[in-house]
Amino acid sequence: MLTPTHTSNFIGLAPIPIFTIDPDSLQLEYANARFLAVMNKSLDEILKLNFHDIFGQNLSSVTSDFLLQLKNTSNHDTIPVQIPDLESSIAPFSNYSYFANRLVEATGKLKIAVWLIAKNVPATKQDTSIASPTPAYQEPGKEMPSTMEPAVKPPTIEYVQVTEESPEITTEPLPIAKEDVQKSEAEGKQQTLAETWTQLEASREWFKNMVRSSPVPMLITKGEDMVFDVINNAMLHLIGRDSSVLGKPWFEAIPELVGQPVIDELFYAYRTGLTHHVPGVAISLIKNGEPALGYYDLTYTPLKINGKVIGLMQTATDITEHVTSKEKLLKAYEQIRLSKEAAQLGTFDMDMVTGHLQWDDRCRLLFGISHSNEVDFERDFLQNLHPEDLDRINAVLAYVFDKKASNGIYDVKYRTIGSEDKRLRWIRAKGQVYFDANDKPLRFIGSVLDITEQKEDEQRKNDFIGMASHELKTPLTSINSYLQLLQYLASLQSEDKMLTAIDKSLNQVKRMIRMIDGFLNVSRLESGKIAIDKQQFEITGLLKEVCEETLMLTTGYDVKLRLADEVMVYADRSKLNQVLQNLIGNAIKYSILGSEVNIQYVVDQSHITISVIDKGIGIKPEHQQKLFDRYYRVENDSTIAGFGIGLYLCAEIVTRHQGKIWVESEFGKGSTFSFSIPLSTAS
Repeated sequence: MLTPTHTSNFIGLAPIPIFTIDPDSLQLEYANARFLAVMNKSLDEILKLNFHDIFGQNLSSVTSDFLLQLKNTSNHDTIPVQIPDLESSIAPFSNYSYFANRLVEATGKLKIAVWLIAKNVPATKQDTSIASPTPAYQEPGKEMPSTMEPAVKPPTIEYVQVTEESPEITTEPLPIAKEDVQKSEAEGKQQTLAETWTQLEASREWFKNMVRSSPVPMLITKGEDMVFDVINNAMLHLIGRDSSVLGKPWFEAIPELVGQPVIDELFYAYRTGLTHHVPGVAISLIKNGEPALGYYDLTYTPLKINGKVIGLMQTATDITEHVTSKEKLLKAYEQIRLSKEAAQLGTFDMDMVTGHLQWDDRCRLLFGISHSNEVDFERDFLQNLHPEDLDRINAVLAYVFDKKASNGIYDVKYRTIGSEDKRLRWIRAKGQVYFDANDKPLRFIGSVLDITEQKEDEQRKNDFIGMASHELKTPLTSINSYLQLLQYLASLQSEDKMLTAIDKSLNQVKRMIRMIDGFLNVSRLESGKIAIDKQQFEITGLLKEVCEETLMLTTGYDVKLRLADEVMVYADRSKLNQVLQNLIGNAIKYSILGSEVNIQYVVDQSHITISVIDKGIGIKPEHQQKLFDRYYRVENDSTIAGFGIGLYLCAEIVTRHQGKIWVESEFGKGSTFSFSIPLSTAS
C-alpha cells in the first residue's frame, strides 16, 4: 500500500494530466502539473473545486453509479477504468477521455484518481515541422556495433527540458508539480521528485501495476543499457512486440532503432537527467516482418536515486494518422492553390452575422484595389459595380439570401469599375450561401473570374453578326419584293405550277428573315441596344392575338387557349409577343401533324405564370437545363432547322422582366414550357 508521498510521487511523475478527488464530496484534493497546465491555473486556485465544476456538466446517473461502485469496491488499489458517459463540452476538456481508479493511502484515507487521456493527440503547438525519417535497423543475427551509445549532445529535435537545479518551467509545464517539491522540502528532504526512485521501489509492485494498467503506452527501462524493466500492453502493441522483450536491452528488443535519431534523444535524457518531450518524431519499426514508418510524440522522464539516473520512464503517443492526414490536407491545399492560380480565380468570404468581408489579392485586383486594408461590402463591392448592373445585382443577392427561393446558389455576371484604376472589367462570380437552422444566412463564400476578354470577344462577334445580318436583310428585302411581283403576275396568268414554286420561295425567304432578325436581336440585346419598354396592359388580350395569328398561319394543329379573368401586367407587350410566338412555334414545330397544343395561365398574388403544353417528341433530362443557353441545339436525328437563339432570347426577355422561365419534359411524351413575370406593380 502506498503512503501519501508515494501516491503523489507517481501522479507527479505521470506524463499525462491526473487529479484526485474526495469520493464523498467529489472535491479536488490534488493535481499534477500536467493537469494544472490544462486548467491554466495553480493548485491553490483549483483545490476544493467540485468534480462537475471542472467539466461544466452535472453528473449523469451512470457516472454517479460508477464513482459509487469504485468507492465501495473491496480492492485497495484498482487499475484505471474508463468513466462512462463523461463527455465535456468545454475546451480543452472535450479533447479527452476519462479514466479513474481507487487509491487507499497508508492512513486509510480513500481517494479517486482521474486520468485524462487525449483523443488522437496531435503534435504540440511548438511542433512546427516534422523530423525527416531516417529508417535504419540492425537485422537479427548480425553483429551489433561495439558501442551503441551516441555521444551526449543537444538533440536535433525540439524538446522541453527540466534542470536539476530548478523546477521552473522552460517551454512547457513540468511533469512534476511544483507543490510536490514544496512538500518534500517541508519534510526536510532537499531533493526533487525525479529523485524519488527509492520510495517508488518500496512500492514496486504497485508502481508496475499502475504502468501496466495505464491506457497510455508506457515503458520503464533501467541502467545505461536501457534494459526493458516494465512495459504495458499499449506500448507492446505500439512497437509490435510481445512480453519477451522484458529483460532485454533496447538494441536487442528493437534493433531497427539503430541509427535513427530517436536514440540520440533517448541517451540525451539518460546522460543529462533532463526530462524532455520530443514531438512528431518519425520512427521506422518492424511490424509483422515489414518496416512501418510512423510518427510519435515521445516523453522521457529520468528516474533517479540520490541524483543519479538509474532509468527512464518513456511514454509515446501514435500521431501517424494525424501527420499523414495533415500531409494529405496540405497537399490538397497546394493543389487547390495551384489550380486557383492557373485559373486566375479570386476568392471572397463574408460573415453574414458580423458583416466582415475577406477578399484575396486576386479579388482585390478585379475590383481595382491595391491596398491590403480591410474591405467593406458597401464601399468596395457595391460602389465599384457598374451603375447599370447595381440594381440587378442587388436583386440577385436578395434572391440568393432567400434559402427557399435559391438554396443559396450564386452564379452571376457583372461589370466592375476599378476603385483606383477606373478600369472596366467583366466578372463571373460563383458562390454559396450557408444558412442556420432558421434559414438565416450565416456565411457567403465563393470565387470570381475575370471574363473581360471573353466578353470583348463576344462583343466583337455580336458586332459582326449584327453588321452581317443588317447587310443580308437588304438583298432579302429585294428578293422578297421580286417574288411577290412574280406571284402577282403568275396569278394573272393562272400559272399554278409557277405559283406553287413562288409560294415555297416566299416561305423560305420569310424563314431566312426570321433567322436574321433573331441574330440581330441577340446582337442588340447583348449590346444593350434592346430596351424593355414597360407599360401597363391586359395580357389575356395578347394571348388571344397570338393564338389567332398562329391559327391563321398554321394548319393541321389544334391550338387551344384556356382563358379566365382579365389580368393586368406591367411589361413590354411586343417583347412578350416574341416570347409567346417562339414558345408556341416550337410546340408546333416539334409535334406531329394533328397534335394538340394547349396554352394556359395561373395567377397568384404577385405573378402570372403562362404555360405552353405540347405532346411532341419531348426533351431528355440532360438537355433541359441547357436549352436556354445561347446557340444551344439538341443533337438528335431531327432535321428541324434552327440556330438555338429563340429560347435564349425568350430567357433574356423574361429575365429582364424580373421573371423566370423553365421547362418540364418527358422524352417521347411532350413538353411544358412556362414563364412567370410580375403583375402590374411597376418596378
